[in-house]
Amino acid sequence: MKYLLIYSTKDLAGMNIKNNLNKLNLQELEKDIYFFETDKNLTELSQKDIPNNHDYSYYIFLSRHRSESKRPTFTVHTSGNLTKDNSHGGNIEEVCPCDAVLNSILLKNIYKHKLNEKELNNFEISFEAVHHGPTDLNVPSVFVEIGSSEKEWAIEKAGEIMAKSVMDSIISIKSRNYENLDKVIGFGGGHYAPRFTKLVLLNKCYVGYIVPKYAKISENMLKQICTKQKFDYILFDWKGLNSEDRKRYIEFFEKNNIPWKKVKDLC
Repeated sequence: MKYLLIYSTKDLAGMNIKNNLNKLNLQELEKDIYFFETDKNLTELSQKDIPNNHDYSYYIFLSRHRSESKRPTFTVHTSGNLTKDNSHGGNIEEVCPCDAVLNSILLKNIYKHKLNEKELNNFEISFEAVHHGPTDLNVPSVFVEIGSSEKEWAIEKAGEIMAKSVMDSIISIKSRNYENLDKVIGFGGGHYAPRFTKLVLLNKCYVGYIVPKYAKISENMLKQICTKQKFDYILFDWKGLNSEDRKRYIEFFEKNNIPWKKVKDLC
C-alpha cells in the first residue's frame, strides 16, 4: 500500500505537520509514503491535480481547520459534498471513497499522543461530518486537521502530534496491528459528531462517513456512500435525526437489505 500525503504551501497547519514529519525517522516507511505539495487550497483540488506516477492506495490531507469559535481542536474526516451545496469546493452530491479503519485509527492515535502533551489539554478531538471538497478522488481519502485559528495552526507540538499520529496509523495498517471491529457509516447528530467520536475512542467500532442531521441527503447519495465505503452496517444516532429523515433512510436501507443499528446498541 502506498500513501500520498498532501499539503498546501498556503496552509500553515499543513506545513506545520509536514515539517514535523521531516523530523521523524521515516526509514521504515520509505517505500510506503510519498508527499505532494501544492500552492492551491486543498479543498479546491481534484483528481487531475494529483500526480499518478504511483499506484496510491490512500490520500491523507494535512490541513488546517477553521471555525468561528476558534476552539482548539484536532479533527478527522473524509471529504465530499452530501448535498447540492458545493460552496466549499468539489462537485455537488459527490463524496470521496472512505476507509473507516484508517479514519478511526488516526483519531485514536491523535487521542493517544495528545494525552502525553499536557500543554495541549485544551484541545478537543473530534470526527467531523462530510462537508467540503475535494470530491472526485478515486481512492480512500481523509483530512487530519489542526484547528481552529491561526494561533493553533502554528503550534509546533500540535504539528508533532499530528505527524506522529499519521505515521503510527500507517504502520498499524501496514502491519495489520489493529483490532477486528465492525465498520459503520454514521447518521445523525451535529457537525462534530461527539457520539461517533466517543464510540471509536471506546473501541466499539470503526466509523467512516458521518452524515449529520442537517444534510438530509438524497437517495442518490445514499447509494453512493454505500458503494464507496466498506461497512458492516449503518449506525443511527437515533435522537440526532428528525423522524421524517430517519424513516426515509431506514426505508432505503431495508429495501436494499442493508442492516442498521442504533448507537445505544453499542453502548
